[in-house]
This record gives sequence, C-alpha cells and structure tokens, in this order.
Amino acid sequence: MAKKSSASLGKLLLQIALGAVLIVAGIGAFTGGGDFGAQAFNNLIKNNTLLQIIRVVYGVIELVAGVFLILELFVGDRFGKFDNILNLIVIIIWLIAILLFDFVGGIAKPNFLAWLLQLAQHVLLIGALLNLND
Repeated sequence: MAKKSSASLGKLLLQIALGAVLIVAGIGAFTGGGDFGAQAFNNLIKNNTLLQIIRVVYGVIELVAGVFLILELFVGDRFGKFDNILNLIVIIIWLIAILLFDFVGGIAKPNFLAWLLQLAQHVLLIGALLNLND
C-alpha cells in the first residue's frame, strides 16, 4: 500500500515540476532565452525573422504543454491526445538538441563531468515527458 502512495506522490511531484519547467521555458522562449531546446534554434537558424517565428511557436507549444500538465492535476485528462502531441513535439526538439549539442558539439568539452551532468539533465526531462505521456 505504501508503495502505491509513494509512486503517486512521485508522479504528482514530477508532473508539477515538469509543468513549471515547461511554463517558464515557454515564457523564456518569447524573451530570447528559454530552455536548451529553444536555444538550439539560435545555432540552427540564421534568418532572424524565421528564428523569431519558430521561437515564438515553440514557446507557445512549451507554455501550453506545461499548462496542460498542471491543469490535468485538477480536471483530469480532458484534453485527449492534444497534450500528448505537444509533449511529443518538445521531446523531438530536445532529442535533436541533445544530438547536436551534447554529442556533436559537447563531447569535445574539456570538462567531462560538466558535460555528463548536462546530458543527464536533458535526458531526465525527456524521461519525465515520456513517463507522463499517456
């Protein structure tokens, strides 16, 4: 019995934390900052107008995905598969960013432990999104 309640508490905390991360990252994407996925666009897209459009679209996706994760705690899964699609978009962008920056550009970094910590944090976010995707 205790195992089920601790798993439920763990999922609750994970969902709240991930929702908060996505909301803050989505807002950050509008201001030119954002999370690792949003910042990856800076290095991939050189056209400033296109970059701004993509960052705003990605910011909206992250913001809405985070809001849905939090709302789901109160209203249940009333969004159907729409929130899963948003989460899948975030996962794909993060996977591309991990490949480009943690592996292609990151392995050459002199500080292996810093690189490993960064990679672990990125994989944790993807794992949380996959775990919470229905």
